[in-house]
Amino acid sequence: MSTSDKHDSFRGDVYDLIELQQLLKGPHHIIFEGKSPYQDVLLIETKNIRLYRNDQLVWNSLDERIYHEALVHPAFVFSEQHKRVLMIGDECGQALREVLKYSDVCHVSLVSLSPETLIAAQKTPELCELNEDSFFDKRVQIDQSSIYDFLQTNQHQFDVIIAKLPDPDTKQDSKLYTKEFFKKLSNLLTVCGILVVTSTSPEDNPLAFWSIDKTLQSSSLYTLNYHVNVPWFGDCGFHLAAKKRLVWGKEKKINIQNRTLPEDLYSWFTFSNRVRSVRNQAMVNSIRSLNLHTLFSANSKDVPDQDETKELRHLLSNPHRILYEGGTKGDCVKVLETSDVRLYLDKQLQFSSLDEQIYHEALVHPALSMVQKRERILIAGGGDGFAIREVLKYPDVKHIDLVDLDPLMIHMASNIPKVANLNQRALHDKRVSVHQKDIQVFQKEQKEPYDVIIVDLPDPGDEILSRLYTVEFFKKLSNLLTKDGILVCQSHSPEYAPFVYWSIGLSLKGTGMHVRSYHTEVPSFGDWGFHLASKKPLHLRNRKVAVPYQTLPNDLSTLFVFPSKFRSVQENSHMNTLSNLKLHEIYNQELRR
Repeated sequence: MSTSDKHDSFRGDVYDLIELQQLLKGPHHIIFEGKSPYQDVLLIETKNIRLYRNDQLVWNSLDERIYHEALVHPAFVFSEQHKRVLMIGDECGQALREVLKYSDVCHVSLVSLSPETLIAAQKTPELCELNEDSFFDKRVQIDQSSIYDFLQTNQHQFDVIIAKLPDPDTKQDSKLYTKEFFKKLSNLLTVCGILVVTSTSPEDNPLAFWSIDKTLQSSSLYTLNYHVNVPWFGDCGFHLAAKKRLVWGKEKKINIQNRTLPEDLYSWFTFSNRVRSVRNQAMVNSIRSLNLHTLFSANSKDVPDQDETKELRHLLSNPHRILYEGGTKGDCVKVLETSDVRLYLDKQLQFSSLDEQIYHEALVHPALSMVQKRERILIAGGGDGFAIREVLKYPDVKHIDLVDLDPLMIHMASNIPKVANLNQRALHDKRVSVHQKDIQVFQKEQKEPYDVIIVDLPDPGDEILSRLYTVEFFKKLSNLLTKDGILVCQSHSPEYAPFVYWSIGLSLKGTGMHVRSYHTEVPSFGDWGFHLASKKPLHLRNRKVAVPYQTLPNDLSTLFVFPSKFRSVQENSHMNTLSNLKLHEIYNQELRR
């Protein structure tokens, strides 16, 4: 834990702060709030509403404002006037909510791409509350025709066109991103009008992203591209297009009321060298050469549909409320409400009750399924009790030492009913010994070895925490392992902080232990990584989890497979030692990036 007294500071991803500020502006209940010598602790409960179409998450109330404010407001800054607006595909009215903030908007035409979603939004009071009753504004006209019929019959032009399109993962949806379709939209733009088109992620699918850009340019439009990190979805791309050149200058400001936009959007319009490097390979998508769905499928993240389906099953197996369910194959809509309990430490998200089980099952069970004996377990950090909950599923576990420096964490996990219920009162189990102590002090006092050591410490955001990820510290922990024991260490994200992730792995290898790396998708945090370390080589074949679980794959070996882009920085990782302590610097550099 950090011993910093700067409680107004913040040591996490900037989007943690944006999320927290947004939650505090909406309906919420603060369950617990406190300040220890080590950190600020905030436990907050909100209602989380999610819309699924064909079992795929479309948006969730936690961060939809980040997405929709990013979709709407840059286009409106560029547009010289906003009298007439066309919206395509905004069936839930959240982008419409942002459009209607502009007093000079006189007319909005809305054309649905999912009729069932539009029905759900109009019939569900919770969705009307989210979109601030935007459908009932007298300036809004909902067109009942298909988008193709609308483009064929409409005689009016628009100052702003917002095309919120589905991912081009099928041949049919790919037609919405063709040269011909964009040309029809261009014909509806005024001379000074602005078109904004949702896109694929430039980080995850740069070739498809630049191909959409090139297709827009082939429709005689100038383009300007940007991207935004939306916590639950990751990096999201957008394209601005117009009949005149577009340049985002630092003088451009968004002066409309919003909850999530940074004061300076300039960084949104910059891209990494890796993303820019494939731009020349982009292809034009046309009716005669319909290729975008192929590019999208070939370059998307590994099996994202399976991740979202797994998450939906997990939510449905826990307390929830179905607000709406209906539709037919291809347009089946489900609106789900769940309670979301979130813990923030120094304004950095520590867990969400919606998916903490995904993280903690991945943290605990690979290690415990590989050891021959699991009588004695040490958990460093993990004062919330969730890792203990998973360990206690094993009947042969006889003793667990939990070591956490912060007394507030231990108090909260033991005595606050919401948290104690989530961890199943794990800290009260007679097999658990709780030590409110620095792990470095604790390990010096121990003589008896452990079968498994679980390192669930905070990210190395400062020099003090960086010392807990050094070769020297890991070596001392390895001395507490039995000869057949396994150490597992949470290691941040191999996707968003790959240098941090692989540097922790390299530091573990610096102890002389054998290391195996793995990762899983945790929606609140994105792709999250772990390392296993042991004194003997680790074998992954035929490893099964012998206790109840909800979110792990049946074959654990799939967790140990990484996309090539995740491994591409591994050779440049840094071994973190007391004499060359740099992990906290790398951590902060990657967060800024």
